[in-house]
Amino acid sequence: MAIALKEGRVIKGAEAIAECPDGTRRWFTPYPTPLRDDQGKIVGGINMLVDITARKQAEEATAHLAAIVSSSDDAILSKNLDGVIRSWNKSAERLFGYTAKEAIGKHITIIVPSDRRTEENNILSRLRRGERIDHFETVRMRKDGSTFDVSLTISPIKDSTGRVIGASNVARDISHVKRIERALRDSEERFRAIVDTTPECVKLVAPDGTLLHMNSSGLAMVGAESPTRVVGKSIYDLIAPNDRERFRALNQSVCSGKRAALTFDIVRLDGECRHMETQAAPLRNPDGTIVQLAVTRDVTERKRAQETLRQSEERLRALVKASSYIVYRMSPDWSEMRQLDGLGFISDTPKPTKDWLQQYIHPDDQPLVLQSIEEAIESKTVFELEHRVLLVDGTLGWTVSRAVPLLDEDGEITEWFGAATDVTARRVAEERYRKLAETLEAEVRARTRELEERNNEILRQSEQVRELSWRLLRAQDEERRHIARELHDSAGQTLTVLGMNLAQFVQKTGRAAPEVAGEAETIQEMVQQLHRDIRTTSYLLHPPLLDESGLYSALSWYTQGLVERSGLQIKLDMSEDFGRLPGDMELVVFRLIQECLTNIYRHSGSKLASIRLVRQSDHVAVEVRDQGAGISQERLAQIQSGASGVGIRGMRERLCQFKGELEIESDNNGTRISVAIPVPNAGTPEDGTKTESLQAAI
Repeated sequence: MAIALKEGRVIKGAEAIAECPDGTRRWFTPYPTPLRDDQGKIVGGINMLVDITARKQAEEATAHLAAIVSSSDDAILSKNLDGVIRSWNKSAERLFGYTAKEAIGKHITIIVPSDRRTEENNILSRLRRGERIDHFETVRMRKDGSTFDVSLTISPIKDSTGRVIGASNVARDISHVKRIERALRDSEERFRAIVDTTPECVKLVAPDGTLLHMNSSGLAMVGAESPTRVVGKSIYDLIAPNDRERFRALNQSVCSGKRAALTFDIVRLDGECRHMETQAAPLRNPDGTIVQLAVTRDVTERKRAQETLRQSEERLRALVKASSYIVYRMSPDWSEMRQLDGLGFISDTPKPTKDWLQQYIHPDDQPLVLQSIEEAIESKTVFELEHRVLLVDGTLGWTVSRAVPLLDEDGEITEWFGAATDVTARRVAEERYRKLAETLEAEVRARTRELEERNNEILRQSEQVRELSWRLLRAQDEERRHIARELHDSAGQTLTVLGMNLAQFVQKTGRAAPEVAGEAETIQEMVQQLHRDIRTTSYLLHPPLLDESGLYSALSWYTQGLVERSGLQIKLDMSEDFGRLPGDMELVVFRLIQECLTNIYRHSGSKLASIRLVRQSDHVAVEVRDQGAGISQERLAQIQSGASGVGIRGMRERLCQFKGELEIESDNNGTRISVAIPVPNAGTPEDGTKTESLQAAI
């Protein structure tokens, strides 16, 4: 400034700050005027200071306000009382899509939807009266025509005289808030609909036990025709006395912030007792208090069904124990034995086990068991096998095991249910019988050789040997008859009674517990199968039809059964009016044909066998043929000489008693065995022949 005075220049418009004696600062504008002497030389100056502090403060406030408006996230605009836009900040540009240049000077209705024009007219009327409009929620329109929710705060703008000359609009986009509110409202409505329509009881319980809310399903469960019967009252009044304290403890635990579950009984308003199961969780209210939110279902019918099932299972278990059957359950692929009741025969399996094969099955029988299981799984049919097992005491036993697959709706196996029976005694008896037969055969062979070496006593001793052999064969046949009768009468009657009891059990459980009835029917089927197996075994040991009806009926029954069991095709050529022979002779013919068919099935490889029986006036002719590989000449020579062929020697010994003759012919086309037996007369069976009634056999 001093330099300017020296130069004679006047500084205008400069601004400066002066500090007052009290420490405050004031803005001013200097107006210096130079003083000149007579020669015009500047010798001094006069300085006039104008205080502009108020103007500077107003400018700073205006600049600050402009900065706030410019940086605000809300759209801020101003308009006059005619609705013409006077200002438009950056946020307004982003929100409405118009630039300031496009919006300023246009009427405010460019952002007002057509259906909201009346609303804007009302706003302008209120502004003219000097009213302020706070947080007014409405809809506004963007430049692209889309609409959105906004919250408006509209304030009147006044001049220095207090006259309203316009208004400032602050618009905030609340679309996301509205969407959240709508989503929340929709969610609440859906939740309310779910609660109202769910079949379970949904309720809110206060910490003191007051029932705050219960849906319609819950009201139906407790027998209340309207909410006023129970809502607002103590929930404990509905709880059975013996469960009341447990429910009170649950409510206190949940209202303290913990989840809980409980099974309890309630007493409906009509006095009926019902079983309930509840899942409860804490629900915090806006005021911070916690109440119990619980979902409760009526499990009365399930409890009853479980009790019925338990009783049925106990009855079934008792029935199984009474029937001496070993019962087991296997997984679909037999990898796990889920349960086994060994009945003291083999060890029980109360828990599932995967090493059942090593634990129960003899090592030599394990491959056969696994093969049979694989075939049953593949075909989804019954598993059935006789094999050795390890007994409780560590010794070996025999069992006949049979299991059926349980299928689901898609036909897939869900489980195997099986039963096994102890046949150790029968196998031991068969083994003893086999050893006895081998011993007797060995003794007969040894004795026969000794007698053949003798000279004068050969014939007499030969007759004695033959008589002994015949007696042994008779004893064998009588023993078979005895075993067959014991199997038929004793075991057959026991299984018949068991089958009748199972039939009654199935009828009783069919109504009370259908799921148990299915398992009981499976056991009934297994009992019937065992009955048929025992009957077949007894008939094979000694067919009663042979005594009752003669050779034709017995051979027809036997060949039909062998066809079904072996698949061997058998053609029986025998007249129905063949008539009767002496009882011992009929037995000899039956055993001879039985031995021939057994040899064909086991050794020949033939798929076809033919039997022809012809009765002449003085003899009976029997011929058995096959189409197998035949017997080698060396082997045939040994058989003809009696040096080999136990079965053939047995046939010859039987035929000797009736002076019968046996011939064997064999080549690559098969083997033919022909027998001729003289018949003393064409009468009925010999006197004293033991027969048994066909009616009794059946």
